Amino acid sequence: MIASDDPAMRTVRLSGGGMTALLACGLFITIGLYAPGLVLPHIAQSFAGTPHVELLTQLIGSITSFTFAIGAPFAGMLIARHGCRRVILPSLILFTIFGGAPGLLDDLLAILVARALLGFALAGIFTGGLTGIGALPEDQRAKMFGWFSVVGGAAAIGLFPIIGMLGHYGWHLPFVVYLLGIAVAPLVLLMPRTIGQVEKASAAADRVSTQGLLSPAMIGTLVIATLAGLGMVIGPVYAPIYLTTLGVTDTRLLAIPVTLGSIASVVASGSYGFFYRKLGMWGVSLLCMLVMGVALLAAGMAGSIPLFTVAIVFHSASIALVSPHISSTAHALSPVGKESQAIGIANGVLFGSQLLFPFISSWIREETSVTGVFLAFGVAGVLIALAIAARLSTARRRPVAA
Repeated sequence: MIASDDPAMRTVRLSGGGMTALLACGLFITIGLYAPGLVLPHIAQSFAGTPHVELLTQLIGSITSFTFAIGAPFAGMLIARHGCRRVILPSLILFTIFGGAPGLLDDLLAILVARALLGFALAGIFTGGLTGIGALPEDQRAKMFGWFSVVGGAAAIGLFPIIGMLGHYGWHLPFVVYLLGIAVAPLVLLMPRTIGQVEKASAAADRVSTQGLLSPAMIGTLVIATLAGLGMVIGPVYAPIYLTTLGVTDTRLLAIPVTLGSIASVVASGSYGFFYRKLGMWGVSLLCMLVMGVALLAAGMAGSIPLFTVAIVFHSASIALVSPHISSTAHALSPVGKESQAIGIANGVLFGSQLLFPFISSWIREETSVTGVFLAFGVAGVLIALAIAARLSTARRRPVAA
């Protein structure tokens, strides 16, 4: 490890083991939030006699996102004080305990509590990993943000077949995947103890307490994060629904757009460093929102499976590109010493906004149709892209002070 002279948050170069530990933290968002999805119907059947079983089962699938969104900013505060390693390591242990607990429980409310507590542990792991990447030198940072998302995407591709196989033997068994937390924990010990920790003694530390997080640029980033979070849900939820309106009922055909979109996501995430170098921070924001908006408009107007599939592939790629960009932008825009808090807030909004999707999409669908959901979010993406373009144009015309 080589430390710089930055008095607020030290920039470090990590060993291969430390880099692997940071990237491994990207595995857990997929496992933490989505692993139980395939067995939720079996859980509901198992507790068929429990009052409000349908609501409780849905909450088991969604409450982790809610507590993750609440916990991420607080995790950022803890990381700034104690460093990434001291937060990630206990979070991995708690992730294993709370994540695996439903495999041993036969009480629906107890499972719900475990899933809620899991979100706080997940916030520590995910925010810690991203903050650690933010402490890397600039020439490594953007590339690592992208590869962090690649790891999450690859986990999604491998996870669901494993869950499906384990679920064949009962709904308890799939929760064994949460033991991965213990497997990754030794890698975290290879990280420097102070990575991500904010030092208090310097003039730069004064800026920590005097500058706020919510600058106009940061608010704009949170708006992008909100739309991106909502956009994450559109493909998996509404792509099959929309295809059924085109007369497609074969589940093998319904899976094609989402599967190809998952592959495109991995490729796009791995390309994030390239796009960041070529386009810069706001250029990538513009590209993501424009591609997302146009892709959703095309999906909403598609009248055939091939055209719809192409649109979903581009939409998935834009979401995969914007996900690491949210963390990268939050880090760049944050005041000195508040990088971890900014990353926590941005990712809390990114994943917490997904809780709004069922309410927003249901309202749009009632007022219009299934296609209206794609069109409405597509228009929102294009409008945000135009706002970013206007900002960039104004910045270019602004005279430079002598």
